[in-house]
Amino acid sequence: MAVRMTGLISGMDTESLIKELVNAQKLKNKKVSDKLVKSEWKEEKWKELNTKLFKLYNESLSKMRLQGSYLTKKVSSSNENVLEATGNANSAEGSHVISDIKLASAQYVTSGVIKHNGENATGTTKLKDIGIGVETLVRFTNGNKVKTLEVTKDTTIDDLVKVAQSAGLTANFDKSQGRLFISSKYSGEDNTFGITASTSTATSVKNNILDSVGYSTLSTKDKGKVDSALIVLTNDTSVQADIDVATKILADYAEAKTKRSIENTVDQAIRAEITPVATTAEEENIRTEVLEQQIVLIKEEARKNGATEEEINAITKDTLTEEQLAAIQTKQDEKITASSKRIKAAVETKVAEAIAAEKEITPDNRYTKAIEDNQTAIDTAVNEMENLASTFVTNSKIPESDANALLQNLQLDALDKDGKRISTGTSLSTIVAAENSQVKYNGVVITGTSNTISVNGLTLNLKGDLPAGQSINLTVSNNVDANYDMVKNFIKSYNELLAEMNKLYYADSSRGYDPLSDEEKEAMSDDQIEKWESKIKDSGLRRDSSLGSLLDAMKTAMMSSVEVNGKKFSLASFGVETSTDYTEKGLLHIYGNSEDSVYSQKTDKLKKALTENPEDAIAALSGIFQNLYDTVYDKTKAIPNVRSVFTAYNDKLIDKEQTDYKKKIKVLEKKLTEMENRYYKQFSAMETALAKLQSQSNSLAGLFGSQ
Repeated sequence: MAVRMTGLISGMDTESLIKELVNAQKLKNKKVSDKLVKSEWKEEKWKELNTKLFKLYNESLSKMRLQGSYLTKKVSSSNENVLEATGNANSAEGSHVISDIKLASAQYVTSGVIKHNGENATGTTKLKDIGIGVETLVRFTNGNKVKTLEVTKDTTIDDLVKVAQSAGLTANFDKSQGRLFISSKYSGEDNTFGITASTSTATSVKNNILDSVGYSTLSTKDKGKVDSALIVLTNDTSVQADIDVATKILADYAEAKTKRSIENTVDQAIRAEITPVATTAEEENIRTEVLEQQIVLIKEEARKNGATEEEINAITKDTLTEEQLAAIQTKQDEKITASSKRIKAAVETKVAEAIAAEKEITPDNRYTKAIEDNQTAIDTAVNEMENLASTFVTNSKIPESDANALLQNLQLDALDKDGKRISTGTSLSTIVAAENSQVKYNGVVITGTSNTISVNGLTLNLKGDLPAGQSINLTVSNNVDANYDMVKNFIKSYNELLAEMNKLYYADSSRGYDPLSDEEKEAMSDDQIEKWESKIKDSGLRRDSSLGSLLDAMKTAMMSSVEVNGKKFSLASFGVETSTDYTEKGLLHIYGNSEDSVYSQKTDKLKKALTENPEDAIAALSGIFQNLYDTVYDKTKAIPNVRSVFTAYNDKLIDKEQTDYKKKIKVLEKKLTEMENRYYKQFSAMETALAKLQSQSNSLAGLFGSQ
């Protein structure tokens, strides 16, 4: 902003004069600005109301207009301790007989007591210490998920439990009982699992593979690729093409490791060359620093002793005494000893620079030459990995013939994938077979994999077995209470929206209230500002034509009638009417509604109709609500250049209005600036003229005075 010095000659308060002169223009600007603010506040109110209207339309009204929404069924069970049931629109009304209930069960395996040195084993007991040989493979098969534990010298019972859990099973070792507890997570005969074991020579081969690829030095991502390749090699279903790809991945990692080893040899050679040179150079840097520091101290001491500047400037290394040089050398040695980290860092930097420089040499450098010279070693590493992979594939196959013998020290029986013992010999573990649930529904046997069975629109929740010869009766009927509550809740939501629309449309006038200027806000408290602005905002939709039209249309739709089977019905036919209190402006009440203190004692026509004549009542109610649905849709459908889809107000016209206001404000602000500049220019010209006049007067006064 320009700094103006005004009124220096005239003595007039030019700033105040110009401010008063442009106030009229500022007032015009504020009137347009106020219109913009009021338009924005009005739009905010509309957006809030439109959101609530769409929620009613989309979540409630779209449901109320469909007869299918009223077809929920109520199901009563004669023995809910054993059987609970729910129904849907497809449930057949009437009585249904349920008998021969048998609950579904999951497969459970409980091992015998596992001993170690005569005591119960613990989770940390190593498998080799209880007679499970190293390189034994224990496999858990749970549907399509198969997980294998490879026993090493460090494998524990807890490790076995974790592998079982990773196969999607529930597994635990109870150390107080010394037993393994393993079960499927889901019931039914489709959720069985198997446990097998065999001795494998694959473990040592796998360890050789991991060593050959440098597994411990790989990133998490690369380890994942190696793990995936090994899984492919052990998978019985892998085809040769997959095995070849997995082998290639492992061979590439083996090749990369061999190349890294060769390159490390070159790194070490460069390090051996650079280290002594870089060490000596850094030590010399330290000696120079110490020498310069000590000469500065010697000069300071000479100055204190009265030496001239010429004498001080003449002090150099060559002028120092032998005693001084010896003292400095001692300090240099001490500094070098104390700077080992610095020297090491300097050496590492020089080594890194030398390695980088060597690698940049093209076309050949020591690294490329080393790779070429050792190509035989690289090829050998690749060939060895291919042989290891082939051996691993062969040795990973798991025969089940010796499974029982290998599992006996875990007090487990070998089970096939269907949960059945592979051997019919001595049983070490207790097995509960998985079973499907079963009921007889009206004489027909129905089964399921869980204790929830769906049949003929009914959902049966089985809670207990029912012995043969006993039965349970299910009674299916229309759910009057659910339908009544659905209508009641919708009327409540409709009333809440209508009440807000009425409040906005019939709001008190805010005549005389305009948006506050910055100066006005400074003179008011925050509470006063909020109340002032709320007064304007709350009246933003007062007598709004779009809101008024929507209100009238919605009320008319809810007062409409529909014809069902030759008879006309309206909401009033079901005791849903407006109050005699005109101040409610169309709110609805349900006669007999226990939650409505005014009308709770009246006859509940709605519930009576839903109970005695549900077909006609449902058809009529859905028809009336369809009228409201169509009305809201019609009042909110898009109109080109006027309003957007599902918008109850003319949002596009409001946007255009606001754009026009903004353009006008920009023009007026420019006009105000030009006006201010013009006045400043005019007053400046006046000051210049007065200055000239004053100068002439002074000259004349001087002339007459000299005579």
